[in-house]
Amino acid sequence: MAKLMRSMRKKRLKAIRRDIVATELTVLKKKAAKLAAQEATLAAPKLIVMSPKLMTMARRFSANKLLSVTLAQGIKLTDYSQ
Repeated sequence: MAKLMRSMRKKRLKAIRRDIVATELTVLKKKAAKLAAQEATLAAPKLIVMSPKLMTMARRFSANKLLSVTLAQGIKLTDYSQ
């Protein structure tokens, strides 16, 4: 009976060690992937972000341009933006 208990304990300890090693490897892989993604993000070219004020001005400009083009072509356009 004692031998059976010792062998069960050894099996249990081996399983726990395997889980710990597997978990550590997974955590290390995740950390490495996260660091690689952060480095790639920092190395990427910067994007130009328009402020809301500039976006509003751009929309107005494109709407005015569209209106002037349609008027120049003689197309009747109803303006609902007001």
